[in-house]
Amino acid sequence: MLRLALACLVLAFGSQARSAEPILKQMHGTWRSENRRILIDTERMLGNTDDTRPFQRDALTLRNISGRMIVFEIGRKRFIGLFDRNELRLTGDGIPDSEILHRR
Repeated sequence: MLRLALACLVLAFGSQARSAEPILKQMHGTWRSENRRILIDTERMLGNTDDTRPFQRDALTLRNISGRMIVFEIGRKRFIGLFDRNELRLTGDGIPDSEILHRR
């Protein structure tokens, strides 16, 4: 499934997408802070931002990749994430400033 996602990225973004595989692996996982939990499943290109609906999955769409900074959407919510190993600095819809989440 990851290869299918990469193939779609290559078609959409050309050679820029070939370097996306490490980024997709970096994004994959469940990210948590004291106030927030975000599930990012890059193998299926799905995600969840709603703790009250733990089995809900919405489409994950990558809008822009610039190094470790990624603009992405889960469902209708847009986020900007700065990924650094097991730490994610996140801002976007529903986040007043920015939050630091950790992969667990």
